[in-house]
Amino acid sequence: MRLKSLKLENFRNYQEVNLDFAPGINIIIGSNGEGKTSILEAIYVLALTKSNRNGIDSDLINYNSNLAKISGEVLNDEVLKSYQVEVDRFGKRVYINKFQIKKISEYISNFCVTSFEPNDMEIIKGSPSIRRNNLNIQIGSLYNNYLKYMNEYNSLLKIRNEYLKRLNINALSDKKYLDVINQKMLDLSVKIYYFRFSYLEEVNMIIENIFKKISGLSGLKVMYQNSLNLESYDEEKIRTLLLKKWESNFQKELMQGMTITGLHRDDLVFLLDGKDAKIYASQGQQRMIVIAYKIAELMIYKKIKGEYPVFLLDDVFSEIDIKKRNNIIKYFKDDMQVIITTTDINDIDMKLVEEARIYKIKNGEVKITKGGVRNGRRKSTRKL
Repeated sequence: MRLKSLKLENFRNYQEVNLDFAPGINIIIGSNGEGKTSILEAIYVLALTKSNRNGIDSDLINYNSNLAKISGEVLNDEVLKSYQVEVDRFGKRVYINKFQIKKISEYISNFCVTSFEPNDMEIIKGSPSIRRNNLNIQIGSLYNNYLKYMNEYNSLLKIRNEYLKRLNINALSDKKYLDVINQKMLDLSVKIYYFRFSYLEEVNMIIENIFKKISGLSGLKVMYQNSLNLESYDEEKIRTLLLKKWESNFQKELMQGMTITGLHRDDLVFLLDGKDAKIYASQGQQRMIVIAYKIAELMIYKKIKGEYPVFLLDDVFSEIDIKKRNNIIKYFKDDMQVIITTTDINDIDMKLVEEARIYKIKNGEVKITKGGVRNGRRKSTRKL
């Protein structure tokens, strides 16, 4: 998968910018505050329709405008498609080949990216919701149905919580309706758990080896801390345990007016030598764990889809020693497009610089200072 071009209109601090990207390594250089991170953010929005930063969609709009547009051409399996995300004060719209896609879930997973940026350290340090959201994005990029199931589950969860509050106020309300909701949520839970257990099994098959190769350390595992305390997928146990928990927790849920058991409460724990990395790992070890997790995402996507997603790296090398940088770079494959930002070109391995396309950002302008096409190869494309 390759992003050929990117056009921004009234996005963040950019009123208009047009960029063409090389198939292999692309390096964007700029001082802090010049807008290099905003370019990676725009690519992320183009893929997933929302920012990887905190904030609301309208924050993406340039202060001089009421509408932001992110457009790009993406080469996927030698087919070229155009993608566009429009954001205004009332919402957003998405397009593929200029045709509007009504459901966001049908847009996502067409153009896929994997990113690492400083805030991704929250995958270890932050709340369970951050880890769940990141996991949902990873699986959703692979399987469109997963996002559909999650949307349906979240809608039912909201209905269930509202009905619990109603039951608490009016004891005469019909509990049979709650049983109907439970059954629908149960059916969706079985499907969602299948995707989660399967994906994390794939992660654990490769992440320890990746982590050892980039950090020199071993003993990394990702544990799925789920509400049912299951170590592997078992449909019969999921159905039985979930119904039992909803039944035993009914009075407590009634009083709190919320569903306290279910996959919306699940978490991931990164274990290093059997210990929680959130508590016991150093800052440097945590960084390498997250990078290993992201590389595992790349490898799994390649295995399932046959192509790598676009890899976005925001100032990743500035706090990593030369040996570990080189270990990470070994995972940059010839058929992988990588887009890197940095404040200092000296933080980037010179072998990468030699074959990369270099961009310089200054005063809101982006200029190519050095072209680059990995190994001089270009693939033919056909436009739909």
